[in-house]
Amino acid sequence: MEAIAELKKDKTVASWIPTRKDETFTSDDLIDAYLHGRKDAFAAAKRLAFDKLNTNIEKSKDITVSLLNTLKRHNFNPVDAYLMVDGFDYFKILITVPELERANEDFLEMYDLVAELEEKNKNEFYYVLVSFCHINEYFDEEKVLSDGYILKLSNNV
Repeated sequence: MEAIAELKKDKTVASWIPTRKDETFTSDDLIDAYLHGRKDAFAAAKRLAFDKLNTNIEKSKDITVSLLNTLKRHNFNPVDAYLMVDGFDYFKILITVPELERANEDFLEMYDLVAELEEKNKNEFYYVLVSFCHINEYFDEEKVLSDGYILKLSNNV
């Protein structure tokens, strides 16, 4: 112990000293900076995911409106459209049509159109799956909602 005390008194022992006294940091300062940076990075990632989610919901709306207009141009009468969000990058669109129209043989070409639409819009941050459901006297919107289609397109027809 005495030897250490002597070394501390000896001015020839090398030690680190701050070059600028106003910019010294303790180990606690470094830990705080790390935690703060980690918190900021998490918040930034969360903001980016939220922004991407909003962008993808808007994209799903545009796809749905375009598809509804296409159905109308082909003399079909879509009733409603619903959206399920399975993640910030995965969406399911459900379009309801009258039962007799969906049973019409001409409606089959709508499935080809949907397949092209899904493939065209697929990318690393967005995937959409479109399906149709017929409406008859037994249709229950509550079941659609309980399946996870939590958003319904307003003013779609």
